[in-house]
Amino acid sequence: MSEHPPYTRILVATGGAPHSQVAVQRATRLARHFGAPLHVITVVPQGATPLMNAALAVPGAETLELQAKTDEYAALEAHLRRTAEDARAQGLEVTEHLVPALKAADAILAVAAEVQADLIVLGRKHRSAWSAALAGSVSDMVSHAAVADVLVVR
Repeated sequence: MSEHPPYTRILVATGGAPHSQVAVQRATRLARHFGAPLHVITVVPQGATPLMNAALAVPGAETLELQAKTDEYAALEAHLRRTAEDARAQGLEVTEHLVPALKAADAILAVAAEVQADLIVLGRKHRSAWSAALAGSVSDMVSHAAVADVLVVR
């Protein structure tokens, strides 16, 4: 039986939700264990939601939509910064990636390829296969398309 070589570049996806916080904890532990640099990605969703599409019919909605997107971007950027600072405080080398994208899975896979990650860590939001199938599971999409190992945490 051959032993798996240590991971040399770890990518973790986080947006601040509880499932992604667990992924960050696991990824930082693995990065410390292997002495690997940690890449942290936060995806900023692009495109309008169905609710936003309906609201566009209301006069002045464009201003509200722009403010909501600006607030979301700022919140995600602040979360990414805090996450990276926490990992650096543990002695890790950390690179931050704030990526606007229509599909989170595509952004995660693109950054993984760019940094040549050999491990991608992400949380699983959905508790059942049924809810994941209905909503589209980022972890499922990444795990099926990734070249690197993928660790999906609960």
